[in-house]
Amino acid sequence: MLINFFQNKILLIVFLISISNVCLGQNRQDLEQKRIKTEEEIKLSNQILTETAQSKVAGINRLLVIKKRIILREQLISDITNQITLIEKQINEKNELINKLEIEIKLLKEEYAKLIYFAYKNRSNYDKIMFILAASDFNQAYRRIKYIQQYTNYRQKQAVQIVYKQKELEYEINSLKDKKNEKVQLLSEKEKEKLQLSSEQIKENQEVINLKKREKELKRKIEDYKRAMNKLETEIAELIAREIEEKKKSKGISLSEEAISSGFKNSRGKLDWPIDKGMIIREFGESNHPVLKGILINNEGIDIRTSKDERVKTIYEGLVKKVFAVPGGNMAIIIRHGHYLTLYSNIVNVRVKPGDKVIKGQHIGDVYYTKNDDNSSVLHLRIYEETQVLNPKIWLSKK
Repeated sequence: MLINFFQNKILLIVFLISISNVCLGQNRQDLEQKRIKTEEEIKLSNQILTETAQSKVAGINRLLVIKKRIILREQLISDITNQITLIEKQINEKNELINKLEIEIKLLKEEYAKLIYFAYKNRSNYDKIMFILAASDFNQAYRRIKYIQQYTNYRQKQAVQIVYKQKELEYEINSLKDKKNEKVQLLSEKEKEKLQLSSEQIKENQEVINLKKREKELKRKIEDYKRAMNKLETEIAELIAREIEEKKKSKGISLSEEAISSGFKNSRGKLDWPIDKGMIIREFGESNHPVLKGILINNEGIDIRTSKDERVKTIYEGLVKKVFAVPGGNMAIIIRHGHYLTLYSNIVNVRVKPGDKVIKGQHIGDVYYTKNDDNSSVLHLRIYEETQVLNPKIWLSKK
């Protein structure tokens, strides 16, 4: 009958909308988690900048934190925009569902009215009995009895279905109102973030102006940074070359070392951070100097800005191969993980020595706190697959 067609059509619409809502819900959840993490990083950047505010001399590291905060603020605005887009999609789908429900309810009522009219025209028990007795044989009489029973049941179900659909319609309308309120709130948050971003960009410009007045000092620090990075590269190269010679004399690495190597490889994108709280202020690879034009800085690792007295922890189990001093970079530690190597630099209070086996998350030292350069603490981290330099950011878990 027509009622079955309408019921099935409604069920299909509700099913498709529910699937869409599940997908949108997952996207909303992912965006919300991402947004929370971004807000946590902004909070950390504010904490770090508060610590450095006591310094009378602005430094590059402070500027990099401000730049990072601006990037995070832009990301937060983008996250909110994406959330608004998803809500708008949900609002459109709910409007579509409401329109379809209103049409279906109207058709159900029309069909129900026909049923009631037919029942009124054939309300006499005598007519029903005559309809049955007029059957040509027993089977036809039985089918007519079943038809009358089913017809009565359909009419009752039709009334229930109308009431159910009206309640569902009311629910969707209220849900739509909630979505619209949520959208208004997010739009307000977005405007606040834009104002905050504009304020932080002004601060960034002022920091750049102040730093440009110290061009000679900045150039000297660039040379110091390059010397420190060259020292790290030399130590790594010498270590790898020496181990290659040792492996030629032996049968290669042991089964336990292979297992560690395999575990490290399979942990790509899931490795713990070497510090509990921190943000990347210098990315892997080449980048323009934040103040001096035409100067490129090459970074074979990542620089993580953190708070004072932050502990440095191993990102995976392994064997300490080297502990050495770096001019302008304090102490550095190299740990082997099968075919992989990790390097931690700008460390003080070193707690390990060459030959020590370390476990994942072991405290191996502390990040050096620079008092004469905007009160900053920066850890330099590198990852190698033998001689190949890898981007640590890709290997660490998403904070």
